[in-house]
Order: sequence, then C-alpha cells, then structure tokens
Amino acid sequence: MKDNLVLPFRLSGQRLAVVLDQVVRVLPALRSTPLPGAPESICGLANVRGRLLPVVDLARRFGWSAPALDLWQPFIWLRSSKRELLLPVEHVEVVRAFASDDFTAAPDPRVPSILLRGVVRSAEGLLLIQDVEQLLSDSDEAQLVELLASREDSHDVAH
Repeated sequence: MKDNLVLPFRLSGQRLAVVLDQVVRVLPALRSTPLPGAPESICGLANVRGRLLPVVDLARRFGWSAPALDLWQPFIWLRSSKRELLLPVEHVEVVRAFASDDFTAAPDPRVPSILLRGVVRSAEGLLLIQDVEQLLSDSDEAQLVELLASREDSHDVAH
C-alpha cells in the first residue's frame, strides 16, 4: 500500500479503513435513488456532479446490521479499477499512517476474508482495511453493468 496511508471510518460500530489513494473525496450526506433489480449490496444511485454513482451498502455486504441513515452521514467517494462508488459510513476519521510491521495482509490465515486487504494493529485496536476491489462481487458487478446499460439504452430511446 502506497505510503501506508489509510482513511479510517466507522460502520456498524466497527473501525474500518480504505487505502487513501483510492479515495476521491469525502462528501456530506447525499440523496440516493433506489435502483430496481440492483444487487443486494447496492442501495441505490446518487448524482454527483452529473455522474450517476452506485451507493454500496457495506454493512449488508459484510452481513452486519445496517446503521440508520442520518442527515449528516458522510459518504466516501472511492475509485476501484472498474468504477467509482459511494460508501455511506457513520463517521470518518483523520487520515493515518501506519508502520508496515503493524499490517497483516490478506490472504494471511489470520485474515480469512476476501473482502479485506488486511488488518492494522494500533493502540486503539484492530483496523480492518477494506479491499475496494471487493466492494462488489463479480456477479454484483455484472448485474450492475447490465442494469446501467439498460438504463442508458432506455434513456437514449426516450430522446
């Protein structure tokens, strides 16, 4: 991970983080529109500067109970190799650096999750480093591509 910089956040009472070079920015709460037929991990689409971005329900992806949406809930705008995504979270912390010795990378047997890049040990406890490439499963990604393509096709026909 480049320079060992992460953006920590809280979700469902847990501390997680994403690698800083995959963060576009942190946004205030956004209104999202449900997307019928979307994968379970997508809770809708949001319009950000004229771009429709999928909103990922990470709590659902992890099988955790989803936190109640809040008027001031921050969204983390992320860039994966396939697309840009929005991740609503409960709270965003300040960027932090960590020592390489404190990082245990997946797929180390001590980190048995394909959803994580690894775990960082800190004085505050463990920090789960989310693998942005795994926010959507391959089948979720394929389903989303199909839905967005059909949406664009119907939009083109309407004009």
